[in-house]
Amino acid sequence: MNRRALKPWHGIVFFIIIMASFFFICVPMQMYWGLYGVATTELLILVIALIFARIMRFPFKVIFPVKMPGILPILGTAIMWVSTYLISMVVMLIQYRLFPQQMTEVSGGLNDVIYSLPFLISIFIVSIMPAVCEEAVHRGIILHTLYTLKHEWVIVLIMGIYFGLFHTSAVRFLPTAILGAAMSYIMLETENMVYSSFFHCINNLLPMLLQQFLLSGMDTQQITSQAASATVPVASIGIYMVFAAAAPFGLYLGNYLLHYKKGIIRRFIPREKIKKILPGILIPTVCLFGLGILIMICGILFDPAFQEIMNEATNMALR
Repeated sequence: MNRRALKPWHGIVFFIIIMASFFFICVPMQMYWGLYGVATTELLILVIALIFARIMRFPFKVIFPVKMPGILPILGTAIMWVSTYLISMVVMLIQYRLFPQQMTEVSGGLNDVIYSLPFLISIFIVSIMPAVCEEAVHRGIILHTLYTLKHEWVIVLIMGIYFGLFHTSAVRFLPTAILGAAMSYIMLETENMVYSSFFHCINNLLPMLLQQFLLSGMDTQQITSQAASATVPVASIGIYMVFAAAAPFGLYLGNYLLHYKKGIIRRFIPREKIKKILPGILIPTVCLFGLGILIMICGILFDPAFQEIMNEATNMALR
């Protein structure tokens, strides 16, 4: 079958079509139909991706590669998600500290939509559908338009930017760009959309389950209003930065498992690459841990928000 070679400008045109469809068709649907409008949005962008692939005469199995996953690569994908999520959490907490009103409005608006339907339906629409439909758009069509670029890190960076822009929120751009870059790396390394889709699914699913468990029976509107008036303590940013110090090793471990092939034994750190790999893990680990400890101590000693929380806790204990 004759097919046109996909080039970066094809990805730009395709992305413009997706975003135009989103703003002029999907946004009104979401305003009227809520979460069902979100589901319709996911289906629409999937249809656009399928039509684009057909117009470009690319077989679906080439541009949407789906293969049987392995257990260890799936575990590696999960570890890479945890590591990436820790990094994105540090970014989100910093944004909450700098832009509390904007971040609370975005998260509160998302929660209002997500929990407007029975929880199982919300899970399907919010975690399962994006793992299929959005992956077809990003790790399917758009990623394949960048294969002509020589450097993988450039492709990963561009894909992160695409994914951040796709979520149409300035305060969500960086966290979603980080996650989008990680999913694109996984896709490039495996040529299997199952792994990036799994990453996407657990990224949307696990926070939902955790929030449902923690906030069950509580007034979410009251919590949202309290969060809007609260200030994220600097010490909390430091604590999460200490947690994120585990991310460099987690990313390496996840990447190692991602490349597992049955019957092939590989050294965890090849001898010929040890001088390159170890500093690549240790330097960011030490920097994140040390900076996290410093920020945490400064937050405890000098941050009024932390002092206010401690005073409230003391008053409650004395009652």
